[in-house]
Amino acid sequence: MSKNWYRRLLLSYFPIFLLTISMLIFLSFIVINEISKKETARADRISTSYMIDTMERSVQEIEMDVLRDVETSPLYDEFLAERNTGNTGVTYQVVEHLRQLMDNNELLESVYVYRDSDRSVLTVQGLQSLTGFRDEAFIDRALKEPEQQGWSTMRSFAEMGGDKQRQVISMHKRLPLPFGDQGMIVINVSVYGMQQLAASMVNSQVSFLDITDAAGQQIYPPVMTEEDTFEHDQPLTVLRSQRLGWTMESGLRAGQLFAWVSVISYIWVLIGVLVVLASIAYIIYITRKNYKPIQVMMQRIDSLQLSAHDSPRKDEMALIDQALESLIEQTVDYERQHHENLLIHRRRLFMNWIEGEPPEQLPQELERLRIFPELNGRTGVDEALTYTCIVAEIQDYHAFREKGNSQEHNTLKLALTNVFQELAQQDGVYGWSEWISARRAGIIIAGEGDARQWTRLLFSLAAGSREWVEHNLHLPMIFGTGVTVKQVSQLHLAYDTAVESMKYSMTLGRDGVVMYSDLPEGGEPDSYRYLQSISDWIKEFRLRQPEWRDHLQQLLGKLEEDVLRDDSIRSLVLSLLQMLNRELEGMSESLDRLLASEQAEAVMEQIAHAETVDELQLALMPYLEQLYRVYEEAGDSTNQRALIGDMKAYMEAHFANPDLSLNHLSERFNVTPKYVSHLFKAELDVKFIDLLVQLRLQRAEELLHSTEDTIQNIAIQVGYANSITFGRVFKRIIGVTPGDYRKLKMKPGSLISPPGEQRK
Repeated sequence: MSKNWYRRLLLSYFPIFLLTISMLIFLSFIVINEISKKETARADRISTSYMIDTMERSVQEIEMDVLRDVETSPLYDEFLAERNTGNTGVTYQVVEHLRQLMDNNELLESVYVYRDSDRSVLTVQGLQSLTGFRDEAFIDRALKEPEQQGWSTMRSFAEMGGDKQRQVISMHKRLPLPFGDQGMIVINVSVYGMQQLAASMVNSQVSFLDITDAAGQQIYPPVMTEEDTFEHDQPLTVLRSQRLGWTMESGLRAGQLFAWVSVISYIWVLIGVLVVLASIAYIIYITRKNYKPIQVMMQRIDSLQLSAHDSPRKDEMALIDQALESLIEQTVDYERQHHENLLIHRRRLFMNWIEGEPPEQLPQELERLRIFPELNGRTGVDEALTYTCIVAEIQDYHAFREKGNSQEHNTLKLALTNVFQELAQQDGVYGWSEWISARRAGIIIAGEGDARQWTRLLFSLAAGSREWVEHNLHLPMIFGTGVTVKQVSQLHLAYDTAVESMKYSMTLGRDGVVMYSDLPEGGEPDSYRYLQSISDWIKEFRLRQPEWRDHLQQLLGKLEEDVLRDDSIRSLVLSLLQMLNRELEGMSESLDRLLASEQAEAVMEQIAHAETVDELQLALMPYLEQLYRVYEEAGDSTNQRALIGDMKAYMEAHFANPDLSLNHLSERFNVTPKYVSHLFKAELDVKFIDLLVQLRLQRAEELLHSTEDTIQNIAIQVGYANSITFGRVFKRIIGVTPGDYRKLKMKPGSLISPPGEQRK
């Protein structure tokens, strides 16, 4: 017997194996290279961002120290107020402050104060005239551009005539702070200090850093050498400092970037070679091991086919194929027919059992059909067993049918029956599941335990099944449990009670499980008890009271809380819509069109098929909101204008009442505060509080102009509890305090608009 198949099996692995190894090695180099680039760029960006933050924080600290000293010390204001007074004491103290600031900040090159009154400059060297001051050009430019508040570009600076020119960046602020007109303070930060700060954070052997200001001047490095120009690669990071106006370009010097990658590459190649050798040895071993079963099969075929010994053979697999082909053809049809018959018999037995008509030979049928095979020799009708039934139903079955075809649906349903049975076995009981309708499946449960254990077990099994199906198959389902029975002939009671549980899915099925033990004792309350609540709600809707939304939600919550059956809840909601339609019919053409529209019919249809109270509310509320808007538009606008006129007249007569408010008006005119606010805005185009303030301040102006009463008395007369609140409101609206108003002898109405009009 030749070994063509053995050699073919062995050699067939090698092309794919070598190709896979080559691709892995190649991809490994790419991945390592890309990771190295990304991590290097990321690290460079972080370090450059840290440099920017450090430099910005350094200059910010200098700026804040100087401005804090100027703001907190009165000496600067005294110095600016002087003009050739000869008070050297103040001048000396300001110089000491400037010297302390420079001593406390190493980066601070210079700080001096310019005084407008006599065009003089005060530095740590003393007071001198602006004319002849070395930095006179910068001060003149700052005086011409007072709005320029940021840091300048790099410039040359010297205070005294003999001082050496130094590179600085400068900032100026008008004094007194924040927008004074008596002088200016100039802060000069040393560029050399900033260069030293940058140098302390850069390793020039590995990385480079170029810093330029807004004018393109080179800040760092101070002097560009040939090494700086040609040895570094393209910048990895380019960042700009908003505070300084500097642009920073950074990266790694050529020759250093990814140098470590080559070391890892050699190690990886060595590992790859070792893996290839180990893989070749493993392929040879596993091929020999896998060939042994084929060899045994060939020996058995040879021993049975003696007459075909001399026939030409292609290889081992061809002989095996010839030997198995006829057997497969004979068994496929038999297995298919047997499986179909088995499914039909199983479903027939299941339906007969839950309907109370089990066959006399039930134990034999269960054993023949392999029901409850986990009992290990015990029959499915053992007297020690307890039985119950669970009903599972697909929610939103119409959406389920729209996804996929019938074959996919049947496959999914078959998978669900197996899932239910396996989950039951995991909980220590025996399960048998079959589909009893298009959307509903039944599960017969058999096991041992007392009533309390069964209650916990049934809830755990139903909740676990619902969670598994929803999480793995994204299919919402609801489960109803029945009572437990001890005799197989009473299983129909368990099924009937499980079906009864499903009728309360809206009220008891929020978690997807309805326990029969949770059903109300003595049945549900009579539906007519809720008709008065519905009638009261319709009255609120007719009277356009905003509370109708909350009361409708409370009514639906009451139906759910009282544990009504699903069909009772749907019937009551449909009755609510029908009663509301009768109340609103004939009020206007727009209302009649909406009540008879396809949208109204669609809402009725959605309510009739709603499976939860939330679905009821989602279908109902948009329609009612639209109906309410149309009903409001059809209302009598004349009544609104009359009501707002009465309210305005009442305010004009009682504005001095400190308790006058939206709530007060709503109680006085028997409407809601929200509706009062709406009327003021819609009819008068003014807010309630604005109208009240205008009325009070008009009277206050008259009293301030024509009487000598105290501010406190006037505040009380116009409705304010104290003069502080009155004064704050008066100044915000009129523009001056009540005292200034009286002193200036202003006339009433000069600065305040009439009620209901916009102030100019």
